Amino acid sequence: MRSEPTHAGLLRILTLCAALVAWMSPAAAQQGPRLRREIAETLVVADADRMRPFRWTREPAVIALYFGADWCGPCHAFVPDLVRIRAALREAGADTEVVYVSQDHSETQMRRYMRQQQMPWPAIDYRRIDALPALRRLAGTAPPNLVLLDRAGNVLASGWEGRHYIGLTPVLRTWSEHLRRAAVDTTPPLLHDGPAAHRHPGD
Repeated sequence: MRSEPTHAGLLRILTLCAALVAWMSPAAAQQGPRLRREIAETLVVADADRMRPFRWTREPAVIALYFGADWCGPCHAFVPDLVRIRAALREAGADTEVVYVSQDHSETQMRRYMRQQQMPWPAIDYRRIDALPALRRLAGTAPPNLVLLDRAGNVLASGWEGRHYIGLTPVLRTWSEHLRRAAVDTTPPLLHDGPAAHRHPGD
């Protein structure tokens, strides 16, 4: 007859299970806070002829990572809406900011695109994007994409779910709804199903 496991035996099993979980997922457990820290440490803004380092005066609760590029037509169509929505949320008291993650072919193109579109938000330093694999994994298959991160670095919404493009309108709705649940009195501003908001990047 097989004997019942002893208390000491159960304790050893639980200890081994805990060790296995810790071994399998330390990176996942630390990824969110590390990503927020990496973002904060690599911010720049566009001047007339160069990119200038930027630091938060106070880190926002929700970051909207905008993945785009100067060569991307839908990106040009989307940015004016993004500028208006960001402004409406912040004017209503939302603790949020956009950060541009460039998929341009050069820093010069990135700076030109930011200045042409008059982006009022910072960007990730172009020279450091390749060294941030966790950030690059959020980009999706093609721009434009918008990814919302909470204060802990958790992804609240993304225009890409794996290789399936769900569009940017659901992300914009989540952005407004999440901030409303955080006791910010906002109404979803300028959310519509226009072509720039939901068109597949390849269309």
